[in-house]
Amino acid sequence: MDVLKRKPLVFALLGAGLLAFAATGAQAQSATGQSGKKQSQADGKKKEVKDLSAVQVIAQELTLTRIPMSSAFSASVIGPSAIRFASPMLSVQSLLERTPSVNVRTPAANSVRTNITFRAFSSGQFSETFDGVSINDPFNGGTTNSASTRNNIPLTLNDVDSVNVYRGINNPAVTSYNSLGGTIAFQPRDPSAKAGGSATVGGGSFGTWFYGLTANTGEVGGVRNLFSVSHNSSSGWQDNSGNRNTNVYYAGELPYDGANGKLYAYAIYNTNTGFTPHTVPLPLIQQYGYHYGWPLDWSNSYNKDHGGTYILGDRMWVNDVLSFNVRVYARNVNYLRESYSDPAYAQSATQPYALPNQAGDYQFWVGNPAGPTYSPAATFGSNVLGNAYHTYLYTTQQYGIMPHFTLELPGNEVKFGADYSHTKLHSAEYWYGAHSMPLTTGYNDAWDEHDSRDLGSLFVQDKISLFDDTLHVTPGLKYMSARTRDFDNVGFFYSISGSVSDKEHYTSPTIGLNWRPVDHVSVYAAWGKTAKFPGIAAYYNNVGQSNAAGQAVVVPLHVSPEYVRDIEAGVRYEQGGFQGAINVYRENFANTFIQTTDPTSGLSSTANGGSSRYEGAELDLQDSLRTAFGGFSIYGNLAENKANFTSDFTVSNSSGVSATAGQTVHSGQPLAGVPKHLANLGVGWKWQGWRVNLSEHYSGSQYVNEYNAGLPAAETIPSYAVTNFTVRDTVHIGDGLWKDVKLALYVDNVLNRHYYTFGYGDTTFNGTPFVRAIYEEPRAYFASATVDF
Repeated sequence: MDVLKRKPLVFALLGAGLLAFAATGAQAQSATGQSGKKQSQADGKKKEVKDLSAVQVIAQELTLTRIPMSSAFSASVIGPSAIRFASPMLSVQSLLERTPSVNVRTPAANSVRTNITFRAFSSGQFSETFDGVSINDPFNGGTTNSASTRNNIPLTLNDVDSVNVYRGINNPAVTSYNSLGGTIAFQPRDPSAKAGGSATVGGGSFGTWFYGLTANTGEVGGVRNLFSVSHNSSSGWQDNSGNRNTNVYYAGELPYDGANGKLYAYAIYNTNTGFTPHTVPLPLIQQYGYHYGWPLDWSNSYNKDHGGTYILGDRMWVNDVLSFNVRVYARNVNYLRESYSDPAYAQSATQPYALPNQAGDYQFWVGNPAGPTYSPAATFGSNVLGNAYHTYLYTTQQYGIMPHFTLELPGNEVKFGADYSHTKLHSAEYWYGAHSMPLTTGYNDAWDEHDSRDLGSLFVQDKISLFDDTLHVTPGLKYMSARTRDFDNVGFFYSISGSVSDKEHYTSPTIGLNWRPVDHVSVYAAWGKTAKFPGIAAYYNNVGQSNAAGQAVVVPLHVSPEYVRDIEAGVRYEQGGFQGAINVYRENFANTFIQTTDPTSGLSSTANGGSSRYEGAELDLQDSLRTAFGGFSIYGNLAENKANFTSDFTVSNSSGVSATAGQTVHSGQPLAGVPKHLANLGVGWKWQGWRVNLSEHYSGSQYVNEYNAGLPAAETIPSYAVTNFTVRDTVHIGDGLWKDVKLALYVDNVLNRHYYTFGYGDTTFNGTPFVRAIYEEPRAYFASATVDF
């Protein structure tokens, strides 16, 4: 296993070495390559920059988001400016809140337990990519906090140059395996042809301190390299939730064949350690204060995670017709959590609230010859004492290849390509009565699971230009397949071992139109259908069920992908530094995953059922202007998103009845976790070396899920608005080794709003309902100093 864990890092280092090794041959080719076309393209870019108006230059420097006028689908772009001026507490996911219909919860420093909704879709129902490579978990769908890997951080702002946000259905060249609600495409930082670098140090509230170092080597033997490391350590705003994060990033590129081709490599390695911020009953927060967290001797969860994404690519312009981009990649996650709950403080008549990690009072399968042999009561005196400590591990290794090709034909830009990856997963949890515990399958494992999934896709799309290039029609087709196998050993949750496997495939058609009736206006419309493969929970739940005779069996899987059919239309306008867009959409969601029971056999299995409709409107505006008092940029967006079930269904237990009140869904019932209204407003100012940004994010109220049922409850999360402020001054030192010093002040949550973005309904020991929540960052101050060299 250790060898497998190290492979991706070796893979990335090998890639950097290959770039250096290839430099000699590439330099020989570059003198004889087709440099004429590339030089012409470069001259054209220089002229384009030169011809920009003063207002357009201000817009490029200050604008935090952009609206792509030529897109046939709903889209936004977050530029480098938003990333360079981000607060040290801003996660790469929180950055997305600047665009319409995105809401993020970040209840701890360094992105720990971050989750995101995109329109009405939750994490795992939309795709996130880095340089086109999916960073979603292949088995559970999410990118952060997936499968309870609470501090798995796939990337940070240290790794990202810009972000393309594609809402809803989009062209198959950018979509991935979970693109029900859209695609978020992170673009990597690239190395510079000129040597230089920067060093940053800073700190602030919650005992936070951070540093960063970035170095560009310039061209060394024809190879350009960028090395960057960042570290952030914080005690967090909730008591007993501190963690520390270190991110290492590398980007390298080797132009060849007269700059017609480029070999490139990207490597992200991230490690995080620290405590989990847990939900706390609101009555306890009201009693003890906003910062309250469970005492560590009552309950705690300590997380250790490391992993990364590693990409090697070859991008080549072959001739006026053909170009290609081929990537091979590897990704890995290595997560470990050790948790504890003291049985002395467990939920009772005198302590009415259930604790996180609360020990179960069970003997499990003791006495069953096929079951685990650990007896918590016999070993530690009682079941709760013997189940007080837990170790959870989750590791994945993924390897893949992604070739993409482009044909530039008269009036047509045809793109086609493929993707294939193989991923292995090992997930297990062990329970014991002491921190130093054996991790022994068949003895004290709650489960010990080994899975594999092969994902594959093929796509083709065509951008057809008509009527003197004023109308673009973009039809596309994508075929996706998945082969999944799950094997579960004997454990507390499995009285027998067994395996379940399945093959799924589907075809996703899309079409988009963009029409420019006049220079400053574009009208677009899009339609499409896409799907999401079942998560691994649809497989392992079928192992070890009891039939009508009481025998443990493996139930065959009968489940189809979830489907979305999307239609949307919009209008965009731009003039000078102003851009505006408005669009409407409707997404019909079908085949929701639920569990059903056969009344004859008594067997339950995962099946498809239930439907819902997501619909709304989005308004996006931004403007830039130049005045005697400096350059100004302002942006604002407003989104209304409605999500309601459109069918009745009941989530049943193994007996075929509703297990918990609230598990029956009725048509017209709203989905939980979907604010009906979202809005953003921001303004930027630049004068000489000074930069100021002020932004506000508003979220309307939203329903919460009932804790056990996982379906909407009557309780709601109140609406909230958060204001953030940044000011920075750049002082020029000279043109020698040291060039500039940048001093920055960040104020998060300026008005000190007390709010939470995540919670759920629960009941006390006596059955009194209440809401659990994790509160977001209160007002906080941070400062930093950066030296450019």
